Amino acid sequence: MTKYLVPLLLILLIGCDDSKPLKPTYFGGKIINPKASYVTLSDNYNFNDTIYLKKDNSFLGTYKNLKKGLYIFGHGPEHQYVYLEPKDSLLFRLNTWNFDESLVFSGKNAARNNILIESFLQSEEDKKNFAQFYTLTQHAFLNKIDSLKNSKLNNIENYRNNNENVSDDFINILNISSLYPVYTYLEQYALHNFKKEKPQTLANTYFNYRNEIDSKKDSLIFFGPYYRFIIDKVYNDAYLKNKKSPNFTVDLLESINVNITSESIKNRLMYNTVIRRFFKNPNQKENTQPFFTFFKLNSNIDQKKNVQRLANDLKLLNTTDKLPAFNLINAKGEEKCILDITKGKNAVLLFKDYEYTSDEWIASRINYLIKKNPDITFVVINLCSNSKEYTKNIAIKHQYTLPKKSSVCEFSSSKFPRVVLIDNKGIIKNGYTSLSSKNINFEVRNLQKNK
Repeated sequence: MTKYLVPLLLILLIGCDDSKPLKPTYFGGKIINPKASYVTLSDNYNFNDTIYLKKDNSFLGTYKNLKKGLYIFGHGPEHQYVYLEPKDSLLFRLNTWNFDESLVFSGKNAARNNILIESFLQSEEDKKNFAQFYTLTQHAFLNKIDSLKNSKLNNIENYRNNNENVSDDFINILNISSLYPVYTYLEQYALHNFKKEKPQTLANTYFNYRNEIDSKKDSLIFFGPYYRFIIDKVYNDAYLKNKKSPNFTVDLLESINVNITSESIKNRLMYNTVIRRFFKNPNQKENTQPFFTFFKLNSNIDQKKNVQRLANDLKLLNTTDKLPAFNLINAKGEEKCILDITKGKNAVLLFKDYEYTSDEWIASRINYLIKKNPDITFVVINLCSNSKEYTKNIAIKHQYTLPKKSSVCEFSSSKFPRVVLIDNKGIIKNGYTSLSSKNINFEVRNLQKNK
């Protein structure tokens, strides 16, 4: 009898084990008029997946041990957000011709994501309406805000009451999606006010809404409503620190340092800030202190190196210097000296690396300037790349490439697009500006005064 005891116990134990494998999480759907062959899904940190479309443009991702939370999915140039929990089976259908408006979710827990997209679409509509309210008096504007906020709170409460097992984590995401755009309008109103010649004095209680907000959720910095609020808050904090600061960028970098706790996100925002504000006003003297502050506060070595390259670029082709000689290759394969190309002409030189800027953006800006300034010579210099020679949608007569081992690459070692303005005597009128500079149209137009 004893020899049967162990097998019998094993059979009983196995028979009593009714545990089942953990059900996976499904994320899929169908794309109408696809712009790419795949869909991406990411938590913006550790989880990233690419799901390829089938022949019928449907797709399905299957995930074990997926963590609950907010994810970003993308297709082509556009993206949206989904909230996923383990064991969800979430499907969506969208038409890329009307990406956000056509997005509809189905499957287990689809209601969560349908209210998220509804919240997004309503906020987009609110944004259009609120643009006209920034000129209102403070009292009238706050009345508009209170009305909108109450409407949002009612929607959130209705969702909670009409749906079972609603997690606090999701309600937090829905709160951010619905209410943070409202708080952003408050920040925007303050920004508009600070920039006025005669700003009105904001009430001492104006910023009290910030007490209701957790602005230390760095893990959600990829979420549009949260990101836009944080950025505007950072700007306002810089204005509040010193409204008349001659070096606002320094205050802005310090505000980022105080408001953002994640080192990687802090570094990224500082880098984007110093680059963006540099290109609005590419002036060596005015950027010395911002660069110094950036180097002091930022800990990312690669970002520091690229800003240092930008600072080094500023030391070459200085304003009032004579343009040095260097050779270019035209579309016919002929080697030409830049001094011959621009001889006796007012000229705009654009040094451009295709990896750092899109053809579409460059073409839209440069073609606008060409159309508005027919008497100016435009020279687009496609930098240091063997894999792509010319920029799309710009007339080939304006475009040049470089001979091998050209020193011209040193003029834009940071790889950012650099614009240099030359008068008809070959004198550099501006050694470093950009297509996004606030003064670019005025400066190019001014070149025509040189006869």
